[in-house]
Amino acid sequence: MTRLAAPLDAFVVGQLDLGDADRMWRLLDAREGRVSVVARGARKSRRRFVGIELGTRVRIVRGRGGSLPSVVSAERLGGPVRARTSVERIALLGYGCELCAALAPEGGAAEKLFLLLEAWLALLEGEGTPGAASRMALEGKALTFAGLAPALAACAVCGAAISDPAVWDAETGGALHARCGGGRPIAAADVLLLDDLRRTPLAGTVGRAVPSSLPPWLLSDFVQHQIGRALHSRALLESVGG
Repeated sequence: MTRLAAPLDAFVVGQLDLGDADRMWRLLDAREGRVSVVARGARKSRRRFVGIELGTRVRIVRGRGGSLPSVVSAERLGGPVRARTSVERIALLGYGCELCAALAPEGGAAEKLFLLLEAWLALLEGEGTPGAASRMALEGKALTFAGLAPALAACAVCGAAISDPAVWDAETGGALHARCGGGRPIAAADVLLLDDLRRTPLAGTVGRAVPSSLPPWLLSDFVQHQIGRALHSRALLESVGG
C-alpha cells in the first residue's frame, strides 16, 4: 500500500514537462511553502488532471518520501478565468505566481504569501486591470511577508525618517539618506509612496497612478537581489507594459 503524505491545498505556481508523459507541478501551500510533485502520465491522460494549469487551486494527495513525490490524486478547486482573457492579465498571473513562490520557504509555513497570492488572483478576476501601482503593492507585501522588506519610510542606516536627498541601495537594505551612504538617487516622496502601496489592500491600488520619477522595477529588482536570480516571468510583463 502506498504511504500517503498530508494532503495539500495549494496553488499551481509553475510546471515543467518531464520525459514523454509526465509533468512536474510547483505548488505553493500555506503549511508547506514551496512543494514540487510529479504527475505521472499527465500529458497523455485525457481525463486525469484536466484543467490544472498555472494559477489553479488544487487539492493534492501525494505519496510519501522521495525528493519528488508522485501525485496519487488531484482535485481542481478553482482556477483563473478572466485572468486568461488578455496577454497583460496572463503576464500578471505568471508574475504573481512566480513572485510569491520565489519568496516562500521550501517545506516551511507560508500562510501570508499563500493568502497574498489568493488575493492577487482574485484581483485579476475583477473588472479593473491591475496596473503598476498594484504590481508594486504586490512586491512590497510579498517582501514584507517573507521577512525581507526594504527600508522605505526610514533610512536603512541611521533609522531616521527618510528625507531628501535620498538614495537607494539594495545591498544596504533599501532607501537611505545620501549623507549615510551611496546609491542611486531617488526622491523621498517616491519611496514613501512605495511604503504606502505596501500597506494598502490590493483592491485599493487598482487605477492608482504612480509618478514617472519612480523607477518602475525598483522593488522587483530588490526581490531579484534577495533571491539571487532573475524573475523569469518579468520579461513578458515588461514586454506588455506591465
